[in-house]
Amino acid sequence: MSATNDRIDRAARAFNAAAAELAQAMLAKLETEQPELAAQVAAALGKGERLLLALEMHPAAPAIWWSTIDDYQQMKRIMTVPAGKGPLQ
Repeated sequence: MSATNDRIDRAARAFNAAAAELAQAMLAKLETEQPELAAQVAAALGKGERLLLALEMHPAAPAIWWSTIDDYQQMKRIMTVPAGKGPLQ
């Protein structure tokens, strides 16, 4: 494996671990602050939808966002965490 591939592998593993921690924290926030929405998310997951945690790389407004995604690739955004300064949305 090349040095570049090793670097990608290490970063991907670290990203996955951080994403899992972030998703758990976002779920806890959702359950505390918006229990109705948390119930809707649980229902969507029960119908086979999946969760997507995305890193949006934008020069002016980078963000991490969380959504559900169905078999038709239709997404419904649940929560956004701006990468810059500012409150959670």
